[in-house]
Amino acid sequence: MSSDRNVLPRSTPSFIHLRRLTDDTGLIEHALGRIPRRREGYTTDDNARALWTVTEWLSPERSSILAERDRILLKELADIYLAFLLWTQKENGWFHNNVAYDRTLEPEDVSHDCQGRAVWSCADAWIRLEGARRDTAFILLQHSLQTIGSIRSHRGQAFALATCSDLLSAHDSGVLSLPEGWKEELTNHLYRLEGVLLRAFSHSSADGWKWFEPSMTYGNGVLPWALLRAFRRTENPEALEVGLDSLSSLRAAMSSGKGGFRPIGNEKWRTKDTSSRWDQQPLEMFKLALAFEEAAKAIALVQDEEVSRLISVSSSLRPEPHGASALGAKLTDRTGHPPTPPPPLDEPLSLAEELRLARDRCLDWFYGDNDLLVLMVDPEEGACSDGLQQNGPNMNCGAEATISFLMTQALCCPGTGGNAV
Repeated sequence: MSSDRNVLPRSTPSFIHLRRLTDDTGLIEHALGRIPRRREGYTTDDNARALWTVTEWLSPERSSILAERDRILLKELADIYLAFLLWTQKENGWFHNNVAYDRTLEPEDVSHDCQGRAVWSCADAWIRLEGARRDTAFILLQHSLQTIGSIRSHRGQAFALATCSDLLSAHDSGVLSLPEGWKEELTNHLYRLEGVLLRAFSHSSADGWKWFEPSMTYGNGVLPWALLRAFRRTENPEALEVGLDSLSSLRAAMSSGKGGFRPIGNEKWRTKDTSSRWDQQPLEMFKLALAFEEAAKAIALVQDEEVSRLISVSSSLRPEPHGASALGAKLTDRTGHPPTPPPPLDEPLSLAEELRLARDRCLDWFYGDNDLLVLMVDPEEGACSDGLQQNGPNMNCGAEATISFLMTQALCCPGTGGNAV
């Protein structure tokens, strides 16, 4: 993307492209350049992601930096995304994922990842939206709650785990009142799903490979994120340790070697012995930022003497030294932004602060702190390239990439950091 224009401050979001991709049915999945490709249709995956994005930016800690017109726009978009989910939810609570532009449901197998993501977005909207939108989110969640026990994919289970944790915490804090019987059911699912992910990590980790699966594929950060989020509820030391340990492995796998990050390539993923470099996806940077922020919150809950017990894990979570000043100069020239500055050596940061510094380096990737030193976004429109290839950014700016940028931007807003529940 061109970088010769004045770049907006990173805390100032633009929803122009998100609105461009959204029609009266929902968020269109793909674009040619920045023009929606209607023939590609819609997915529940993307509309659930979009609802989460809208909820994130409408939260009190972030909405204060938005113009009134943006707040109005986001509420209108929330209506569209909620309507899409309401339409694609079946009588049994499961969501149909793929929808053609003519509003016909395309043939498909059940997507467990999609189900977990949709359940999470409905729960998050019930917790944080207001008025009638919140009521609709509750109905969607009520119908889908029966499916949580049947979600089989690890990423779907991770979203379901985070859902249980947040709903229980929101109930205890008085944000909402769970219907009769929900607290017991959600608590049972909380501990069951936490155990599922802990066992997956134990089963797959061997010979220096510490991960939940034999390979790191897509959306990896959601797995440590969910365990660390659950820890805030269960206070299970194993969930904290595995959450930090897996995040440490992911951070090392995504290290650029220059202080920044390199998303695992979408071509062939990463295994113990091999790693794909190109077709880097913005989604990976968003999910890594999400995990760093959650780790910072989890660490803040733990007493200092307990943190020392995890020093072998936490030390590897500390950001690498920043790249040479020449790299910083190149980034400043190309994007109008230098990388996130390193802390002064005489002012050591806490681990939580350093985790948030690493979180902010995820946003730097979008602004040019990447392998090719290229701008991946148009901040004036909130558009994001679908991926970074060996010959440069993908020219297309589809739904997933744009949402990934907007969510990373939200996580890195000064003084904020993800769902506060």
